[in-house]
Amino acid sequence: MKKMTKKQMYLYGLPGLATLFTFTMFTTYGLYFFTDVVGLSGSFAGFIMTIGTVWDAITDPLVGMISDARDPQKGRRRPFLIAFAIPFGIVTWLLFTSWNFVETTQKIYFIVVAILFYTFQTLIDIPYTSLSGEVTNDYDTRSRLATIRTFWAIVGVALGSGIMAYTSFLAPFVGSIKNAWSVCFAIFGFICTISILIGWKVSKGYENQEVIIKEKVTFKDLLNGPLRNKAFLHLTAAFIFAILAQAVFLGVLVYYLTYNLQLNNMQVSMVNIIMWIVALFWVFPINKWSIKYSKAKAWCISMGIWFVCMIVFPLFILKPKSAIGPVIMTSILVVGLNALYQVIYAMISDCVEVDCLINKVRKDGIFYSMATVSQKIAAAIGVSILGNCMDKIGYNGQLATQSLATQHGIALLFIGVTCMCLLLSIICMMTNPLTKKRYQDVLEALKKKEQGQEINIEEFKDLLIIKMKR
Repeated sequence: MKKMTKKQMYLYGLPGLATLFTFTMFTTYGLYFFTDVVGLSGSFAGFIMTIGTVWDAITDPLVGMISDARDPQKGRRRPFLIAFAIPFGIVTWLLFTSWNFVETTQKIYFIVVAILFYTFQTLIDIPYTSLSGEVTNDYDTRSRLATIRTFWAIVGVALGSGIMAYTSFLAPFVGSIKNAWSVCFAIFGFICTISILIGWKVSKGYENQEVIIKEKVTFKDLLNGPLRNKAFLHLTAAFIFAILAQAVFLGVLVYYLTYNLQLNNMQVSMVNIIMWIVALFWVFPINKWSIKYSKAKAWCISMGIWFVCMIVFPLFILKPKSAIGPVIMTSILVVGLNALYQVIYAMISDCVEVDCLINKVRKDGIFYSMATVSQKIAAAIGVSILGNCMDKIGYNGQLATQSLATQHGIALLFIGVTCMCLLLSIICMMTNPLTKKRYQDVLEALKKKEQGQEINIEEFKDLLIIKMKR
C-alpha cells in the first residue's frame, strides 16, 4: 500500500476544513442567524434543519452505496471531490444569505438551500471520509489522518468563530448585518472550495484500484454490515449522544454568553475564537491518548473533561459581564468537541475491518454514510428540539434582554441537557468491545483469511452479531 509523506498527509486533510467547518458553523450559528438576523421563529429555524436532515437520511446511504459500487479503475471516491467542490462553496454562501423576500418566499428559500447544503455536503463528505479506509489499514496512522483532518476543521472553525465581530465591523460598509453575514460566508465558501480541490489533487494515486466490489449494492447491505457490527453500533450510539451534546452546547452557547453572562458581541466572538484556537493544541494529546491507550479510552477521557467543565464552571465559577471564566471553561472543554470527529472518524475504518471478517468486499462508503446519517439526524433533532424549547421558555430575539425565567431555561438547556447527553455517550463508548488489542486480532485473522487459511468466526462473537446456523 502506497505510503503518504507528512506533507501529503497534511494536504490530504484539507477537505476536512470544508465539511466539518461548515457543519459546525451551521450547528453553532444557524439557529442564531435564523432567529436574530433573519427574524424567523425558533421553532421554524429548527424545522429548516430537520427538513434538510430528513433528506440527508436518504442521500447519505445512497451516496455511500454508489461510491462503493463504482469502478475502482475510474476512481470510487475522488471524482466526487472535483465534481462538487464549486457547488459546495456556492451553497455555503447561500445558506447564510437573506435576500429580503416576503416571509413565505423566504421560508421556502431557506428550506430549499438547506436541502441543497446537506446534499452537496454528503456528495463531498461520504466519498472523502471513505477514502481514508483505502489510504491505510494501520491503526495508528488512521488516528494521525483523523487528527490532521480535525486540525484543519478547527482552523476553519477558529476563523469562522469571529463571525459576530466580523459582521458588526462590516455592517456599516455593506449596508446591513444581513449583508455582512452574506459577505463573510461568500469568503468562507471560496475557502471551502479551494481546500476540497487541494485534497482532490494530493490524493491522486491513493485510491485502491484492486479492491473487490459487488456488482450490485443494495439496502440489504446495511443489515449485513453496520447493523451486525457490535463495535460500530457502540460507536454510533456514542456518536449520536455526543452530537446531541454538541448541538445543544454550541446552539445555546451564544445565547448563554449574551443573556445569562451579559457579554457583548465582541466578547462572545473572543470566547469562540480563543476556544477554537486552543482546540488546535488539543488534537495532539487526543492523538497521543489514542495511540498509547486506545481510541475508545481517548474518547472517554475527552468527553469526561467536557462533562466536568459543564458542571464546575457554570455552577461555581462563571460570573456576569466577565469573559475570563468562559474563556477558561471553553478552552478546556473543547477537547471533547475535538474528539467528537477526531476519534470517531479514525474508528470507523477499524469497524470496516471487523466487517471484512464475514464479507470479502470493503464497504467503507456504507459505514461512513451510516455514521454521518446518525450525526446529521442527531444534530437536526437536537437543534429542532432546541428551537422549540427556546420558544417554550419565552425567548424573543428582538429583545435586548430576556426575562429571568427565560435565562433559567437557557441555563437548564446549556448545563443539564448537555451533561445528560455526554454521560450517555461515555457509557456507550466504555462498553465498546473493539479495543486496540482486539483490532490487532482482527488484522491477524484477515491476514490468515487472505492466505487461504480457515478462521473461526466464533472467536469474534464479541465484535459481531453472528447468524447462527440451524
